[in-house]
Amino acid sequence: MPAYYYLLKAEKQQEIVKLNSCQSSLQGVQGEFQQNTDKCLEPELTLKTWHGNHATNFDNIREAGIHMPYVEIAGAQFAKVYDAIAKKIAALQLEIEAIQRIIDRILAEQAARAAEAAKSAQ
Repeated sequence: MPAYYYLLKAEKQQEIVKLNSCQSSLQGVQGEFQQNTDKCLEPELTLKTWHGNHATNFDNIREAGIHMPYVEIAGAQFAKVYDAIAKKIAALQLEIEAIQRIIDRILAEQAARAAEAAKSAQ
């Protein structure tokens, strides 16, 4: 009877392993995002490349419409994902603890029945 709970516990532990792996992969991606933040502002506009009202408007759009959202993704949005992963891992750990309590209770009941049966057999 506890076999089902052992399997369930193993599945929950495997989910935690997958989430930790996912978090590790995301950290690598976040690092790449942060390294490439300045690319949103390339090429740099100078008096020799492009200037005037259109260049200023383009720079404003690039800063507000591309660079700032990119920085938001690289920072706050990744943080939200890490927080969600941490909450899911914590919930799974609580589930594993509850499953272990069920396993312990079943084993204790089986041991008590076996002891009672042995006592009755004497």
